[in-house]
Amino acid sequence: MRIRLPMLVHKGRRLLAGVLIFGAAAILYLTSNHFHIFTPRFLPLSRIDVAVPFVPQTVWLYVSEYLYAAVIYCSYRDTLNLNKAVYAVFSLLVTCVLVFWLWPTTISREMFPPPENLDPVTALVFTTLRRVDSPANCFPSFHVGSVFLACFILCNESRRKFLFFLAWATAISLSTLTVKQHYLVDVVSGFSLAIIFYFVFRRARFQGLG
Repeated sequence: MRIRLPMLVHKGRRLLAGVLIFGAAAILYLTSNHFHIFTPRFLPLSRIDVAVPFVPQTVWLYVSEYLYAAVIYCSYRDTLNLNKAVYAVFSLLVTCVLVFWLWPTTISREMFPPPENLDPVTALVFTTLRRVDSPANCFPSFHVGSVFLACFILCNESRRKFLFFLAWATAISLSTLTVKQHYLVDVVSGFSLAIIFYFVFRRARFQGLG
């Protein structure tokens, strides 16, 4: 017998629920990002990490994840799928945060300073990102896991939407390497967790629904 989960998001309260959910997620992530129980450690660089170039202009792709989250949240037409996505992504976040607190990792940004000829707007976005998001919370990448997980659940509704968001999620994931926010192992682990949580919540049942 499957456990029936309570509905967190209803049609008439989607906007309010979205604001509360995104706010709670931001607080949880940023807390683990800036306050550490243990000292974050560096991970060894793979050959791909070394080979991938530093392209600070791709910070626009990286920060588009926040727009991605809002757009895909509004793209769900089926309330059941929307609730599955909320539960799955939040469960992924809690899992990642536990790892961030118990086994924190970090990446060396000093090796990749923004170039002086970077245009002012991109430079501002880049420096703001590094100021708000510390180099910790590397493994596993919640940035990568969350965009793919939300995308996978949308596949249940629309193949066209799924392909669009899959391409966007892939671009975001690659940008985590080119802005030197993550290691390759972070991307792989984040993607793997997205697959796991997709199957965990794929057949979830909710109270009030069949």
